[in-house]
Amino acid sequence: MTPNLFPANKPGASSPAPARETVPPSRRRRGAALIVALFSLIRPAAPGQSPAPEAGTYSLSVAPWEKTVSLPAEATPYYRVVLGTSVTGWIDAVEADIGARVEKGDILAKIRAPDLVSARAARAEEARAAEQAVAGARAMLASAEAEAKAAESEFVRLRRLAADGTVTGKARDEAEARASAAVARVSESEARVAVAGADALAAKARVAEAEALLEYTRVVAPFDGLVVGRRAELGDFLASGAEGAGLFTVEQTDPLRVRIHVPEHAAALVRPGQQTRLSLAGREFEVELARVSGSLDPVTRTLAAEADLAGSDLLPGTFGTATMTLASLESAALVPLAAIRTGADGSRHLVVVEGEGRRNLPVTLHATEGGRGVVTGDLATGMTVLVP
Repeated sequence: MTPNLFPANKPGASSPAPARETVPPSRRRRGAALIVALFSLIRPAAPGQSPAPEAGTYSLSVAPWEKTVSLPAEATPYYRVVLGTSVTGWIDAVEADIGARVEKGDILAKIRAPDLVSARAARAEEARAAEQAVAGARAMLASAEAEAKAAESEFVRLRRLAADGTVTGKARDEAEARASAAVARVSESEARVAVAGADALAAKARVAEAEALLEYTRVVAPFDGLVVGRRAELGDFLASGAEGAGLFTVEQTDPLRVRIHVPEHAAALVRPGQQTRLSLAGREFEVELARVSGSLDPVTRTLAAEADLAGSDLLPGTFGTATMTLASLESAALVPLAAIRTGADGSRHLVVVEGEGRRNLPVTLHATEGGRGVVTGDLATGMTVLVP
């Protein structure tokens, strides 16, 4: 027979009392305090009254302020020109090579163009013939004038004699006709001189044109500079203007033109004469902006500015940075933007803590830097302002 593991209580027997966990007094006190604290936190505010938000404070520091910007800068040649010729001919001489220093007017190359030389000689011969024609016309004019003078004298003499009855009226009339014909020949001679003179001027113009074309047989440096490119080879035949283009590249490397591209947000603050610090090839230069384009590039949305840099010995194409001061204030403070309050009329002010009191201090906001604003006003170092 299996024994009963859970025997029932006998009638009249008392049941054992259940076990009870004992809580230490210190834990009971801590629990009561926690409950009181929780109820105090969720206690509703009095009607018509909201809890006041807590505010931080910020101590002002007043000092000079300036807004600077650093932009990419590139040193470029002051002038750069590609030289060539439009004449047809052979390169007869190459007088300069890359790296050569040249002065204005130096000949870099000579072109042999027989056609132009022949044309110039023909035009010169035409001019000489025209000058001879002018001389002949002037000689004829002088002869006609002499004949006209003699005929006029003869006519005057016979007219006087005819009045005395010494000669007949027919002789007088014939003398008058000869004088009139001589005057007409003078007019014709003057016209021939004028025509010959015009022809001579035209011939001279053709000579000048031929000589001007011969100028294209020489490639000449337009300014003092450095030859940085040469495509001319001795003996090359230039059959067209396209083949004669780009024989030499010359750059003026002193002074240099330093180009700076100013972004749109700073363009309005850049002006000629503005002090700029250039950092190029590990060296520092203090310069002034020489030129400002005054218009934004429609593609890059930047403003082109340039500074002249003389005596630097830098190579064109050197990259660096340009640092310039866009704005400055003698006395300003940087405060968190949250501390700057705006009134209904758009004015701005700070809330200054003075002992147990507070007052509004009007300020002017000039710029922002990150999360802070640059303000001016009746400010002093050590002032404490509220920051919500």
